[in-house]
Amino acid sequence: MPGEMSNRLTDTLYFFFTLFVFASTFSIALAQISLGISLALFLVIIVRTRYNPFAVSLKYFYGIVGIYVAWLILVSILGATPVRSLILAREDWLFCIVPIGIYLLCFQRYRRNIIFIWSIGVLLLATYGIIQHFTGIYWFKSGELFYAPNLGYRVAGNFSIAITYGNYFATASLFLLGYAVAAGRKELGSRYYLIASACILSTLATIFSFGRGAIIAMVVGLVVAGIYKGRRVLIGSLAALTVAVAAVILISPGLGQRFTGELGRDIKGEYEGSRVFIWKNSLKVVADNPIFGVGPGNFRKEYTSYLRPDIPGNRKHAHAHNDPLNLAAVAGLPGALIFCTLWAVLFWYLRRGWSRWRDDPTVAPFILGSLLASVVFFISSLTEATFADEEVRQLLMFLWAAGLFGWYNQNKSESRAVNPERT
Repeated sequence: MPGEMSNRLTDTLYFFFTLFVFASTFSIALAQISLGISLALFLVIIVRTRYNPFAVSLKYFYGIVGIYVAWLILVSILGATPVRSLILAREDWLFCIVPIGIYLLCFQRYRRNIIFIWSIGVLLLATYGIIQHFTGIYWFKSGELFYAPNLGYRVAGNFSIAITYGNYFATASLFLLGYAVAAGRKELGSRYYLIASACILSTLATIFSFGRGAIIAMVVGLVVAGIYKGRRVLIGSLAALTVAVAAVILISPGLGQRFTGELGRDIKGEYEGSRVFIWKNSLKVVADNPIFGVGPGNFRKEYTSYLRPDIPGNRKHAHAHNDPLNLAAVAGLPGALIFCTLWAVLFWYLRRGWSRWRDDPTVAPFILGSLLASVVFFISSLTEATFADEEVRQLLMFLWAAGLFGWYNQNKSESRAVNPERT
């Protein structure tokens, strides 16, 4: 029967998409294979059921995404290496995660399970990270971890670098905090303790990554949590983070050095590995290519041209270590403007969504979690090109879906965020 076949397809899509979300905590290869299968299944469902993935209520979001992708294609074609640039721009297929996620999250029978299973992955990989800090174990990877200042190792989990790990788990931690706080212990039942544990351990693991940007972003996220959920949440969260940071500093005093001694050196802008030095030279790339940029994949070559000839290879960066600045260099000032507008539209939807459905326990936890996670991601992207980091970006796309699914079909029933027939 057609209806039974559609249900089987949706159940299969749920399996592979949940596998994608779970695998995103440790394997980009498994995650993107699962995502590719999910996309194929989703397209079949669209054809069979005539499902419209682009809700009218989300027209501004999908509109700016379309403009963003179209502009990147244009600058790729007009650039010095059109074929190479178009191939490298393919990672924008990750935007497909948003409509797939929205489709599945509109089903109540899938909604909490996806978050719960992902939380298990976060918990396991956060635990692995904490163990990794003290032991240096780096399973399934041929490289070696960097030593942490004074003691232990900088945690990278199953990713290639500690910065990626820190940004991923900082983003995950604040989503889980917002989700748990908005849902409450009574609503989540026994799952509350697992989600809370995943939140706490991922926060600690982020600190052990020694990523300054990720730690600062978590602090900003906690302040935003206090704004939306009250002083009690703010004080409790900041107190917990302070205790965690203090404990880590006692165990590994080098964390304090990362924020004091190294910060002063970096601000001067003379050290070739500092953000200020990178930003100053990236602005030169923008100044010479203000409209169309240098095109995807060409930043490294252009950036290197402004450096001394004998500079070490590890200082020849592939991005500007700042997302808006990186987009300005790659896609010109119009590209950076479009990118910032995309974020503005996203936050507009999340804030309006929270205002509308803050008292709806089926939607509000996802909106608050998505809002806090997006704040953390955006703040971290000011010191690292996080949007160009596929491991973290694919998580962000899923969490955007979590914050936006309530808008789907909302125009059919202003009293409920989700079409009752699909819950």
